[in-house]
Amino acid sequence: MKNYIFLGRSDGRRFCIEGIDVFANKWQSLGICDIVLDPTDKRPYSFSVYQITANHRTITFAAGRFRDDQWGFYQLPDDEAPAE
Repeated sequence: MKNYIFLGRSDGRRFCIEGIDVFANKWQSLGICDIVLDPTDKRPYSFSVYQITANHRTITFAAGRFRDDQWGFYQLPDDEAPAE
């Protein structure tokens, strides 16, 4: 399992990563699924990995829905991020 950093939860209305609102942009799937742990109960989830390019920047993140229907967002540390 990779060392994903939990960024937070959202109800799907708004969530920003590095200043970019992910719900206001198109997500590009990287065709990768990784296992992440819910920080509250440590249950494993398989989340897809996506990229968004906006404002001349590209962000990479893992996202999916938890059992409570909230979106969860994660990122890898810079030294573990997939090559672009």
